[in-house]
Amino acid sequence: MSELAERIRTARTQVQVLQRERARAQASVTSLETELRDRQRAADVLQARIAELERENEVLRSVKAAPPVAVDRSGTKERIDELVNEIDRCLALLNA
Repeated sequence: MSELAERIRTARTQVQVLQRERARAQASVTSLETELRDRQRAADVLQARIAELERENEVLRSVKAAPPVAVDRSGTKERIDELVNEIDRCLALLNA
């Protein structure tokens, strides 16, 4: 009978060891699942950002450069000449 009791004690010890290992494995699985969800969430955010940047890039590519604005230079020279003449008159008044 003592042999049977010894075998039962050994079996109980093994069961306890296996229960502890199972608890550690379950904690590890839970931790890994949490990490997986976090990484999946981060990947989803990054994918959304990539899509947003691709749309923005496409818009920028489709926008053509604005046509150059025609500058009316014909009146510019005359205006400069008028200003120079006015400055000359002011200097003449100061020197008089």
